Amino acid sequence: MLIDDQSAVIAALSAPEAYGFKASHKIFVKETNISQVFLTGEKTYKLKRGVKYPYVDYSSPEKRLAACRRELEICERFTPGFCIGVEEVVADKKGRIFLRSVCPDKNAEVIDYLLVMHEFEENMLFENMVDKGDLDRFEMMDTAEKIFDLHQKAEVIMSRNPVDIIRGRIYENNAMIRCFVPDLFDEEDVDALEKEQLEALESNRELLLKRQADGKIRWCHGDLTLRNLAMWNGQVIPFNPIEFYDDLTQIDTMYDFAFLLVEMESKGQRRLASILLNHYLALSADWDGIPVLPLFLSCRAAVNAYVFAQRSSEIKDKSESMLMANRAYEQLVIAKRFLEGKKSVLVACGGLSGSGKSRIAREAAPFIGNPPGAVIVRDDVLRKNMLNTGLEEKLNTADYTSEMEEKVFREVCDKCRYILSSGQSVVADALFHKPEQRRAIEDLAKEMNIEFKGLWVDAPLEVRIERVTMRKRNPSDVKTAEELKKQLDIDVGEVTWDKIDTSGDRMATLTRVRTLLSYQS
Repeated sequence: MLIDDQSAVIAALSAPEAYGFKASHKIFVKETNISQVFLTGEKTYKLKRGVKYPYVDYSSPEKRLAACRRELEICERFTPGFCIGVEEVVADKKGRIFLRSVCPDKNAEVIDYLLVMHEFEENMLFENMVDKGDLDRFEMMDTAEKIFDLHQKAEVIMSRNPVDIIRGRIYENNAMIRCFVPDLFDEEDVDALEKEQLEALESNRELLLKRQADGKIRWCHGDLTLRNLAMWNGQVIPFNPIEFYDDLTQIDTMYDFAFLLVEMESKGQRRLASILLNHYLALSADWDGIPVLPLFLSCRAAVNAYVFAQRSSEIKDKSESMLMANRAYEQLVIAKRFLEGKKSVLVACGGLSGSGKSRIAREAAPFIGNPPGAVIVRDDVLRKNMLNTGLEEKLNTADYTSEMEEKVFREVCDKCRYILSSGQSVVADALFHKPEQRRAIEDLAKEMNIEFKGLWVDAPLEVRIERVTMRKRNPSDVKTAEELKKQLDIDVGEVTWDKIDTSGDRMATLTRVRTLLSYQS
């Protein structure tokens, strides 16, 4: 709730004179449940709102100053150079409010504090970009790479029990949601959600402990949402990291990542969410995170349910308040849906280099299985994971021996088995150029009593040559016509899988694939 009245400060900072600008200068104001943000066209100023909730206390200027300094320190770790400093808000003898740096009265009284950041164009904020359809798969790949880099560099936390951490998130989230029963939520729905989340937690207890031992509990951002990501100087930047509550930041890296997936799902952007997840998995090789992902997604959606409910209670405009209330209820429904799950499906995409099988896998995955879609298990990715090399680092000829090929194929099967056993669906993306490999992946599905669909993807040689020579940001090492032509002597034998010719219209091809998979998606 709001503890410290900052209405005079907010009113003053909403006017250009407080910054030393002329009266005609435009100041844009944005409000969140814990902050007031002022955009001046040159710099952004963030005021911590004088609120006190179970998870944050900004109820005095002193606490807000400490929070600003802490966020400045953390921001420098996540996005060096983006945050500029902390600015005092002062009142002169006449009661006029200014930034300290522009106040003519050098003895003015300090009344509050602001975190100062560089400003970026509003159309570069991910929340706006996704609404306008301006985010593409390459920006999703950039985002996955940025988050992976942050997680890799983050401090490992070994002192906290990961099961207790998530149990605390479950109890606290649902306790805050219950503050809005019965006005926005039904108590039975909240009880049912909590019960299912606790059951999922218990079933993943040993895995969570293993993840801690493997260094997956780290000091994370804590609030990776679309409104806290932007393009700045041509780079993806995360900003507004959580500085006020260690329970939100000293946590599983996959939990940190899950917030962004929930937002993409909520906005109907499952394709982009699938690309984001699968590229992150390819980079991190964090396959152990897949079984716990539905629980983490559910917890993150529950956070949204509470935040939107809180905003609804604070907004005076009735229509805007009702919109927030509807979004809150929608998030509670989504939180439960993440735990429901569909029956796992295994789809295999085979074909020689340049056939288009990886594109088919990428575009089919979002529509298969549980949100945010099927996990893509790709032979090129696993080979580089196994050799501990970058995805785009070219391997030596010695890394493509028949022995290595067998190891990679066994790894493909092992990863498919593991992921399918967790309840998630899989798209296996590999050459599958040997009849015995195709039989092996089919037998795996039979062994697990999993629905299976095999797709054999092909295109004329000239099309395949053009594709491989134009490859960008692709883990395959086949990037020249000469390398591709080495596959010309491969005898794939009799192929019984559904054949897909990708040389025609792209949308027509994808529509056919969707039709073939419709009973499984």
